[in-house]
Amino acid sequence: MSRVLPIVVGALLAAACTPAPPGPGYYYPPLHAERTPPPTSYRAAPSSHLAAAPPKTVKPLGAGLLAANVVDGYMDNEESEMRAALRGSGIIVARTGNDLVLNIRSDSLFEPESLSLSAHGGELVTRLANVVRKFDSTLLVANGFTDTTGSHAQNLSVSQKRAETVVKQLAEDGVEQKRLAAKGFGDEILKIPTGPNVSEARNRRIEIRITPLVKT
Repeated sequence: MSRVLPIVVGALLAAACTPAPPGPGYYYPPLHAERTPPPTSYRAAPSSHLAAAPPKTVKPLGAGLLAANVVDGYMDNEESEMRAALRGSGIIVARTGNDLVLNIRSDSLFEPESLSLSAHGGELVTRLANVVRKFDSTLLVANGFTDTTGSHAQNLSVSQKRAETVVKQLAEDGVEQKRLAAKGFGDEILKIPTGPNVSEARNRRIEIRITPLVKT
């Protein structure tokens, strides 16, 4: 009995320290505030042309919760590597506190009038995955949005399915499924306000929010 009790206690402590995966409704509403890029001491070397960097195996920096005093530097490093990896891609990288928000036009990701990623879109997601696999003490939520063409119900469905497509590709590119979630907003939150039945490419988008896991 004396040998069994420490084993049981140890197992319970280990389970308590493991962060729970996001539930079905887990998401952060998108924000668009841009933060000044981090100091040059954190910057990675400039990347080459978008098509020149193939998928690669990366060493995780350490799965699990981050101590509060290292979060800023951790996210500065991820932001720098993300900006370098996505330079020239047209993807907007914004910083909101310690969250990163990537704004990607759907027209750059998907085949026209389709829920399937284009070859270029798949390449962009793979490039993104190469960075976020390394910075694995984060959660990612893909938020989908449409313009006002089509009915509200149709737009909601399209935005959800496109967000799920991006999440699926991230998982196929090696990002742990427990770190990923998808949420569709349809035409509820327009980046460029328009009236009904207006085709606006800037409203058709995927916004990926990357949030650090922090010890409390």
